[in-house]
Amino acid sequence: MDLTNLSRRRLLKHFSLSVGVLLLTVGCNEAAKDARQVQSNSESEGQNSTETASAAPTSQRKIKVGYQTGDINNVTMVAFNEGYFKDAGLEVELLPFSSGADMIPALGGGQVDVTWFFPFPALSAFARGIAIEVFLIDHAPRTAERLLARNVDNTAALKGKKIGVTFGSTGHYFTLQALKKVGLTEQDITLVNLKPAGMVPAYSANQIDAVWTWEPAVGELLNLGATTLETVESVDGYTAAIWAIRKAYAEQNPDTIQAFIKAWDLAQQNYLKNPQNEQRWEAKRLNLSKTEFSEMVKRQGTQVIPVKEQISTDWLGTPGEAKATKFYSAFERYGKFLESLGRIQKAPSDYSSLINSSYVQEYIDSTLKV
Repeated sequence: MDLTNLSRRRLLKHFSLSVGVLLLTVGCNEAAKDARQVQSNSESEGQNSTETASAAPTSQRKIKVGYQTGDINNVTMVAFNEGYFKDAGLEVELLPFSSGADMIPALGGGQVDVTWFFPFPALSAFARGIAIEVFLIDHAPRTAERLLARNVDNTAALKGKKIGVTFGSTGHYFTLQALKKVGLTEQDITLVNLKPAGMVPAYSANQIDAVWTWEPAVGELLNLGATTLETVESVDGYTAAIWAIRKAYAEQNPDTIQAFIKAWDLAQQNYLKNPQNEQRWEAKRLNLSKTEFSEMVKRQGTQVIPVKEQISTDWLGTPGEAKATKFYSAFERYGKFLESLGRIQKAPSDYSSLINSSYVQEYIDSTLKV
């Protein structure tokens, strides 16, 4: 990312020596503030960045954060670029990964401390014995993933057609759910295993008749005339972008995790006040205009879940009660699916230690005391 410093007028030379020392101190404070803005990738349009941010602590705790380059993560980019992480005393290193699967070995090897991905890679990591905990929900994209096709207007008409999916992904799972919904099975169609980057080229070359994929490929396919047949929402699916942390790191750095949640919560609140303005950071990262990016977000049907609502049974649940949540039930279904494909050797019998809402509960409790 390009980093642009927001220059400030330096007036010290216009004042007398008698007040010079005092103003020098003020100037240093201003310089520190400028340095923070450089780190947060501020531009001229970012001069009205966060009004809630406080002065950055003198000591910064380092944390390595992984994220998927091909997906959308608005709130985190707000937190990073507008200084919320810095203000919480965190020195965040953002580490890009092309897919959630690529993050699994990085988590296992300690190359990242916290990572943002989806349930399938989280489950795969957990099933392989990597000690991680899902501790925060980013958002739930209700319509970002879709089944799109050419020359048909209903899912039943896909019988005998070729459908492109990424094997072992949510797209694979939801495609089978869409077929089941209309009485079809995998034997009634031909599934073609494609990486996300290969979806649009294969469709354009008429190598497949339909595809289950997600943004930004969805927008490209719609521009090619594809018709949306199903979405995660229409097949009653459950998915969410989630934050997971290495358990060993969390145990050694509890204050860092609380600082992370605080920064992310404040950034989320700022994002929800003016989403279109705050989307500028992700729009720039993806090299899209604000209008193009805004349309993409609309197609996602994104549900942003405020931090204080994440301990409900729809999401993380209260501490120690993970089994009572829809989130836990989804992991059970996904585990059996991945086992059936041979993607994991055996589905875990218990996911309780994978879902840990105690971090969010502690943060909520701390804010009530203020």
